[in-house]
Amino acid sequence: MITLLPNSSTEQFFYLTLQEAKKDFDAFTNYLVEFRSLASEEEFYFIADVVTDNARYTKISINTDANQPTAGHILLTESGQYSYRVWGQNSTTNLEPTNAAVVAMIDRGTLTVTGETGYTILSISIPDNVIYYQ
Repeated sequence: MITLLPNSSTEQFFYLTLQEAKKDFDAFTNYLVEFRSLASEEEFYFIADVVTDNARYTKISINTDANQPTAGHILLTESGQYSYRVWGQNSTTNLEPTNAAVVAMIDRGTLTVTGETGYTILSISIPDNVIYYQ
């Protein structure tokens, strides 16, 4: 599952396994990604800013504080549960899944947009004035 922070100018990353689809479909060069809110059903489309794309994983960079979908940035301000879908396509500007440049839908799943980090790093202090006996 993907976890992102809303309205964050900090570069965030998520990992998917998208290379598997390249052997099943016609060749494509880019990924079109849709995030859909499960509460409001609002849709956000963007062209994936791919950092790494190999046989094991695809690392995608995203910022959630700007509406620049062809640059891999979306304005995502609401926390909550979202679904995602990824299409392989041969366009760097198309944001429509029904466009002729789209080859096929290659992945789908869920993501969480949360206002806080999903974990807290605990600070553990070990006392150094303890005497241990055998």
